[in-house]
Amino acid sequence: MNESMTNGNDEKPATRRRSSFLWFSLALLGISLCVLRVAVASQDGAAASAEAARTLWQSIGIWVAAFMTLGIFSFLYKDNPFYKVCESVLIGVSAAYWMVSAFWSTLVPQLFAKLSPTLVKSYAMPSLTPSETPGLDFALALVPLALGGMLLWRLAPKGQWISVWPIAMVIGVTAGLRLISAVESDFLAQISATMRPLIALETTTDAAGVATRSFDFWGTVGGFVGVIGVLSVLSYFLFSIEHKGVVGKSARLGIWFLMITFGGAFGLTVMGRITLLAQRFEFLFKDWLGIG
Repeated sequence: MNESMTNGNDEKPATRRRSSFLWFSLALLGISLCVLRVAVASQDGAAASAEAARTLWQSIGIWVAAFMTLGIFSFLYKDNPFYKVCESVLIGVSAAYWMVSAFWSTLVPQLFAKLSPTLVKSYAMPSLTPSETPGLDFALALVPLALGGMLLWRLAPKGQWISVWPIAMVIGVTAGLRLISAVESDFLAQISATMRPLIALETTTDAAGVATRSFDFWGTVGGFVGVIGVLSVLSYFLFSIEHKGVVGKSARLGIWFLMITFGGAFGLTVMGRITLLAQRFEFLFKDWLGIG
């Protein structure tokens, strides 16, 4: 018991030392970057003139964005208060931005403009085009207005079950629309892409306008690879038959096709994230420090 209390007491100073070292390192890094920033700006006359042309609010925005970026990067060392503050600011600003964007892009033109077009045109949207059927638009706008009011009932101390109905309607309508688009864009598109001729022919037109058809080697190879890949992957998911013999070999080939597909998708995702990281470094060195 005494040994555990002693270890706990020993860990607290170590934790304080690590926190102090973290904040000292961040402060030292910030001071070093500021000094580097001033040195580069003083040596480069063109950069100094460009900086002088910037407005005060642009400069403040660049500095805030730079410190926010460094705060997010500080999580690479460990979880710290600086990172938590930056994370909270990011979430709060993003939520506020999407709320304002949804208000002006959805509520105002799709709801308020239907209920009171004259008022919206006078104070919110001067470019609002008058509707040819204002009465029908007003009647239809009452439906989302009622559903929205029922949804806000979730915040009431009693009668929260009323908000279940608009939530169910939103989920049902969204699922139905996404199902139709998914079937058309993914399912049917993949089936139609699979049903291609195995022997591909390429059509070329000469100077006289005569069209000739020739054998397309790589198109034929792609057709065979597509058919073999589809059949082997389908055989891998055929669990009603034991994976032995021809079915087992086809299933193992299907695993290779799946791994290549997943690897390509993962690599594309990683490259996208690396691009975002490169953009952040470019912002820090070019826009903030003026290097490059």
